[in-house]
Amino acid sequence: MSKSKKNKGVVPVKQTITYDFSSLLTYCSPEEIEKFKEGLNQFSVSSLILNAGKYTSSQLEETFSDLKKDDTDHLLYRFSKEEDRMGKTLEHFAGAFYILDPSSGVISSYLEKLLPKDFVSLDLCAAPGGKTIAMDLRRKDGLYLANDIAFDRAIEISKNAQRLALSNILTLSIDPVKLSLPEMFDLVILDAPCSGSGMIRKEPKMAKDYSEEKVTRLLPIQENLLEKAYECTKKDGIIAYSTCSLSIKEDEEQVKSFMKRHPDVEMIPLSPKEGMVIGKENIGYHMIPGIYDGEGIYFVLLRKTKGDAYQLNQSKDVKKYNDELMSLSFKGNTYLLSRFYQEFSKLPFIAPGMKVYDKSEHPKCEFDHAYSKVSDDIQLVEIDRQTALSYVQGNEVKIDSAIKDGLVILAYQKMRLGLGKNVKGKVKNYLPKGLRSNLY
Repeated sequence: MSKSKKNKGVVPVKQTITYDFSSLLTYCSPEEIEKFKEGLNQFSVSSLILNAGKYTSSQLEETFSDLKKDDTDHLLYRFSKEEDRMGKTLEHFAGAFYILDPSSGVISSYLEKLLPKDFVSLDLCAAPGGKTIAMDLRRKDGLYLANDIAFDRAIEISKNAQRLALSNILTLSIDPVKLSLPEMFDLVILDAPCSGSGMIRKEPKMAKDYSEEKVTRLLPIQENLLEKAYECTKKDGIIAYSTCSLSIKEDEEQVKSFMKRHPDVEMIPLSPKEGMVIGKENIGYHMIPGIYDGEGIYFVLLRKTKGDAYQLNQSKDVKKYNDELMSLSFKGNTYLLSRFYQEFSKLPFIAPGMKVYDKSEHPKCEFDHAYSKVSDDIQLVEIDRQTALSYVQGNEVKIDSAIKDGLVILAYQKMRLGLGKNVKGKVKNYLPKGLRSNLY
């Protein structure tokens, strides 16, 4: 039986959406356009990507029987957000999965098999981190720099990485065009600012907000970001360009112009999944509501065939923490991360990994919450579901009185929840107030 909580008492009303279909006429068949029209009057589709290093597919399927497993992606499960509030579950809080649109998860499913071992990735416009996180959940050997120009949104990347215990995501906030880096990345992800017309089913206001003026205003921004992506990509590296737009001006025509400027860039041919529409002139792929079982996204994978086969230099500022992690001193704190290179030393990181110490004015605990996700020197205590739910609410909880007094990390089904101080079987709650929540 599913443990997903159903939304009861409110009958959702689907808003009728109208849209200018002129762009679709250039790459969709009449039958596909009819499917799109019908799809606009259906609810949007949501999904999750499993954090398989922390939670198994059998656990997920046993706990949430309403989930629909994707036929071609072993980590992706669809669900109805109108019925199942997956973001309010204990499993979500504990880091069992990440919620995103299924269309967004497709890009990482292709990239997973295309990148070399121990690759290094840069996400130029990352917030809230979906494409980088989806990639990380598939390829733990990668090192991911996730940037967003908006500081508040970049903070959300760090919070998501922390919840999922992803110590190989390094977050920063800078205007991506101003990034000054060598052509050193195996992968550059560019989910470009766009008109958002592919999200009109999920966000009906986007249909009213769409205009050709908006598209025209965004085109030079997309062009500049593509140039920055090119500058940062090493020889044989991949640029993953995407938008949530249906407009060929932002999609195929933008890519075609980019490739004309850079003859050393070639498209990587892919086998389309069911429902994917090949772009105009065979440039990239569209996922369109009603045709593909997800929201509207365009993407193309481009390989840079010339340039510098750059070799990154290991930083001398890191020290070994354990067999998996290194420690780095940064802005008066210590961070744990998988790798770090000299080329990153001057970047304005928000969090280059998992923060170790709480340096606030009057901390309850000397350690930051992030440290509970990766520490190997604090006692780990497994608790049952009801105790875990109480802990997440911010309550003092009881554990086995035989457990040694002192600092503990509480865990549910081996997934770490946070810190507390045990005194004779009573654990004082050290979970930050901003993370406390009523879950089920």
